[in-house]
Amino acid sequence: MEDENTIRLLNKADKQVLRSLEKGDKFSDELELSTGLERSAVINSGRKMLSLDLVKMDGITGEEILLTELGKKYLSEGLPEYRVFEFIKRNGSVEYRQIFSDIGMEKDEISAAIGYLKKYSIIIDRGGKLTTDKDKEKQIYGRNSMLSQIKEGKSIDEGSADDLFKRGILERMSKLREKFSITSAGNRVINNKEFNVDLVDVLSSENIKEWEGLKFREYSRNPEILNSLSGKLNVKTMFSSFIKDVMVSMGFKEMHSNYVESVFWNFDVMMFRQDHPDRDIQDTVHLLGGEGKIPNDVLSKVKKIYETGFRLSKYNESTGYQREFDESKCNSLIMRGHTTATTFRYIYDVISKNKDQPVKLFSVDKSFRNETMDSTHLLELYQIEGVVYGDNLTVADLIGYIKQFYSKIGIEKIRLKPTYNPYTEPSLEIQAFSPKLKRWIEVGNSGVFRPETLLPFGITKNVVAWGFGMERMLNLKLEMADIRDLYGAYTDIDLLRDLESAKIFSEI
Repeated sequence: MEDENTIRLLNKADKQVLRSLEKGDKFSDELELSTGLERSAVINSGRKMLSLDLVKMDGITGEEILLTELGKKYLSEGLPEYRVFEFIKRNGSVEYRQIFSDIGMEKDEISAAIGYLKKYSIIIDRGGKLTTDKDKEKQIYGRNSMLSQIKEGKSIDEGSADDLFKRGILERMSKLREKFSITSAGNRVINNKEFNVDLVDVLSSENIKEWEGLKFREYSRNPEILNSLSGKLNVKTMFSSFIKDVMVSMGFKEMHSNYVESVFWNFDVMMFRQDHPDRDIQDTVHLLGGEGKIPNDVLSKVKKIYETGFRLSKYNESTGYQREFDESKCNSLIMRGHTTATTFRYIYDVISKNKDQPVKLFSVDKSFRNETMDSTHLLELYQIEGVVYGDNLTVADLIGYIKQFYSKIGIEKIRLKPTYNPYTEPSLEIQAFSPKLKRWIEVGNSGVFRPETLLPFGITKNVVAWGFGMERMLNLKLEMADIRDLYGAYTDIDLLRDLESAKIFSEI
């Protein structure tokens, strides 16, 4: 009877996965091929049946080769050595100066390409003119095709690609593969006659009307099974709540905002140059359509300070960027790159309208970055934002708040170093030591807002602020080396769901 109850918990995808495992152990990607299911469906079924003791799952660590951002560029354009070879081949015989002037590549790319081609005698120097060796065409074409092979997940001869790693075109990344195997309980369930009975697991208007004779998949009322499948607060949610409690205990009030922000509040008001690389599509998630609303009085003041600076006294002045400010870019919408955009909205909505009132504000919210995910970077991350407005604030006050905060959450081994931000001066980068990575990692940024960022709001007092990365902080608390262990298909669900993880949080 117990097996029948278990079978009634299985949907069609679960049964497909179990039948495939009856033929032998399989990795998740092999299960995708054998069942025709999406990866997410395979992983979900595997974890569900793991909780029912129908399968076992092991994580097998391996290594995969990936294209870097430079590699992705060369995938579409061709490797520099391939492009130089094709140029020489088309022209028959060319001088060095022709290549550097006509091919449309960076000089260092051309030099590296020529060096490689000459090293392997793919091109020949005949009295200052270069020609190709047609017998070696396959060699250069095969080398160029390596990038598409890697993109398609195919294996390559790593020995012949050694210099592509050194040049930053390819990179090696650790990869965890899930290997599933069926248990004795799983085999017993498959051999049960009830296993092959088709159960309806999706309600529709048709089967609700014609329900007689149909068998529906049931939900178990067994407390043990329900407990294994039930949802719980995960450790990230708990840590976020803990941080909010810490900030409130320090006298801060919470700020609230939206994920979508205008370029003006995310960049312009903070005096990022309009040609700053952070604004590029490689770093920022831009959205199509729609416009942000910007207060005209603030926009005109930001424009003036950006172009010509300000003068409060001979000891407190700026010349600005001495270039034209393009207002047409301000209304564009993006997924905010940092929650400091929220801070400046509150500076406008709250602080500028109550200049005599000191205030301490914070937020724990998401930011979005268009960058490659690795052991210390995410595409979506939670940022802990803090801002203090009051009389006579200095860098010493800023350092005091930072040390108090980290002490309360139980991270003592931190250090601060000078850095540069377009919107703060002085600026301090906060680093913490990771025992797992055995190195110092950046966990936050901070500083005193520059007068240029505050004068458009009529504020002349100092404002100190910071932004901390929550996931990096949590990794330090959990003593984890890879930030990706908190997200995605490879996450340890037991860790994230385990309420005992609350013990990592010190008392406020």
